[in-house]
Amino acid sequence: MEIALQDVGQAYGERWLFRHITAQFRPGTITAVTGPNGSGKSTLLRICARLAAPVEGKVTVTEGERPLVKADYRERLALVTPELRFYPCLTAWENMSFLLGLRGQELSPACYSELLSRVGLQEARLRGVLAGSLSTGQRQRLKLAVLLASEAQGWLLDEPGANLDASGRALVMGEARKHAERGGLVLWATNDEREEAAANACIDLGRSEAGL
Repeated sequence: MEIALQDVGQAYGERWLFRHITAQFRPGTITAVTGPNGSGKSTLLRICARLAAPVEGKVTVTEGERPLVKADYRERLALVTPELRFYPCLTAWENMSFLLGLRGQELSPACYSELLSRVGLQEARLRGVLAGSLSTGQRQRLKLAVLLASEAQGWLLDEPGANLDASGRALVMGEARKHAERGGLVLWATNDEREEAAANACIDLGRSEAGL
């Protein structure tokens, strides 16, 4: 899967967040989107996810030479943002089962146990614990578990290292690199210098014009 932006710009009223962004996000790569708060990093991810339309320019998504639209695109994409919330009165298991069920996937107990171990969470400690009782770092790791279970080709991640300790940030970067090495596409919005350094390329929205 490849996402291409051609001269994309977004504005709210008379205020432009960014303009003239031309970029190609290819399989096997990690691309960082950087810039100060309010520069449009999260908005650019939403445009790539087709949850928002740019004021100007064009976004195309292809697989090989075939355009991907609607359901075909959604099933290949996973978007993880700070706005993603777990239901506080459901357990970790129930939340993951619900979210994956929306993608038509079934979470087996064995897969659940494996995923928790992979993201550094202990199943015994989470058994019966409501998501509202989890720390912000635990919830962030649980988001990563859902992402891994989704088997999506394209990962769009907004501040993926937020609320994580050093080991958690290393975990996210390690999993993103593995995903890219398997041919996945990773695009993350970040102001973390370590995440920027781990990327293959960077778009800086702090500039008046950006391109890749």
